[in-house]
Amino acid sequence: MSNKKINVLDRLKQDSFKKKDSSEKKQIVEAKEFEITVIEKDFLPESEIIFNYDDIHDLELKKDLMRYESLLNLAKSNYHTKAGEILSEANEKYANHKNGTFNIWLEHMKIGKKSAERLINRFRFIKNNCLTTEDQLYFETLPLSLSYEISSPNANQELINAVLNKQIKTRKEYISLKNTLKNETPKTSEFDSIEKLFNKLNSNISTLIENKVESSILDSNRAKTVYEKIELLNKEIKSLLIEIEKLN
Repeated sequence: MSNKKINVLDRLKQDSFKKKDSSEKKQIVEAKEFEITVIEKDFLPESEIIFNYDDIHDLELKKDLMRYESLLNLAKSNYHTKAGEILSEANEKYANHKNGTFNIWLEHMKIGKKSAERLINRFRFIKNNCLTTEDQLYFETLPLSLSYEISSPNANQELINAVLNKQIKTRKEYISLKNTLKNETPKTSEFDSIEKLFNKLNSNISTLIENKVESSILDSNRAKTVYEKIELLNKEIKSLLIEIEKLN
């Protein structure tokens, strides 16, 4: 049995790649560890974890976990509220600088532009909607993800009220009701917008034709015939639009 000789150069290359892989893995781990400290990181799992306090029969355990959750939410919330206040002040002073210093500074602070906007919107929401200490305290105990949902500029006022009135207490409940309202709310018919556009164009065309007729040598009977044809065409177009709407 013969022993296969190992080329020294190949061995050095292998060792080099091992060291490189090890170094890259270490950097990835360090990056992940660092991300935990980055402001406004939600780290939500891909599928929401269902945790029902009603399933816990140990009353002391249930009460403690609910209290700990409130305290953790409050601690995270206070931090993000203060961060939002600082960013809001900085944004008002320097966001419009043409050289882009503010955005570069955000990158330096490891804060994404969208994250900064969410923090600022959240702080402004508290300022405008939580008028009493009690209101703010309740808002601060909400899950962070839920507080971002209702502080979005596009948030539904009905949903906002439901959260502030303690009818919604989790983001899952919020999204569920949001989807329900979305399905129940009749969407603006495309036909309505098309009809408005048609009426506007028709008005302009009618005015144009009227001016042309008045300045022409057509007699009143001929003009009447022209208007009647226009009216028939209008009715036909509207009828076709309704048919298209029915197909959708």
